[in-house]
Amino acid sequence: MKTNLFLKLIFFFCIALIVSCSTEEDGESNDPTDNLITVNIAEYPSSGDLITEINSSLEGSLSYNITLQTVSQAILINGNELRVGDWLAFDFEANEFLYFNVEVSNGNDTELLEYKIAIQDVDDIWAFLNGNTRTAYEDASPGEWVWITESEYNNLFNYLAETSKSGASDTQLFNNNSVQQVTGGKTFANANQNSMPMDHYFFAFKYYSWSSNAASNRVKLSETSAELSFSSVGEILPNHDDGFNHFVLKGANTKTMSEAYLGLYASLKIGAKDDSNSSYNLGGGNTANLDDTVLGKILLQQGLSTSLKQWD
Repeated sequence: MKTNLFLKLIFFFCIALIVSCSTEEDGESNDPTDNLITVNIAEYPSSGDLITEINSSLEGSLSYNITLQTVSQAILINGNELRVGDWLAFDFEANEFLYFNVEVSNGNDTELLEYKIAIQDVDDIWAFLNGNTRTAYEDASPGEWVWITESEYNNLFNYLAETSKSGASDTQLFNNNSVQQVTGGKTFANANQNSMPMDHYFFAFKYYSWSSNAASNRVKLSETSAELSFSSVGEILPNHDDGFNHFVLKGANTKTMSEAYLGLYASLKIGAKDDSNSSYNLGGGNTANLDDTVLGKILLQQGLSTSLKQWD
């Protein structure tokens, strides 16, 4: 009986050893290769920028072909050069890493190279500013509003992730109705229900100034309802002239606690248009409370916000 028991124990031990070895071999076959080539590149490069050159161990006249990439058209190949294709794929918030394979051949032998692109996060607002406005943004302190161009404002909306507009819509801003002057020295807010969502960072603002050399203007925000108390966001707007003016806030770090409404204290005249479906509220001076209402008009002011902080 002891001998039979001993033989059975040896049998089960051998079976367990075979299963263990088989499992280890299977695991090894699924491990990533040691040949993964990592390349670092800053977020938002330009299409056509060089990523890296391909170095192959093969000799002779070589051909190169991308056989796989995780984002279609993100990487292009030109001879032995890998270049940026779709620059929007290099958005850290969307893709921290891009993977692709390159097959190299000399006609007889083939080599497969596996690449990993690590996208380096940058300040997304900074990335879409240019020249003097970029310098001004770099030099600004948190809480300062920086004057930017219309195209930069539009790029921030189009390319930053998860952005939305509040205040006047684009249709209301740019319809064929004439711009009318509204006397300044008051705090204004549209009451058209186009509010800023909860848990959003408010980072850019535009409005129509009827006056040149506008100074002392303050951007404001009110939560829950357009009729409730408004508070200033950031510092005083930089001096600016008539027409549409655009600004971005350096260091927007505070989220809205509920839906919010956009406001403005304007020291001088601002612009509005007729709109039968809209109205705006106002209060005298740089105030927190807006007690009066004007029906049938929309103030030409708009804000950008996002649920995802993409700057320093």
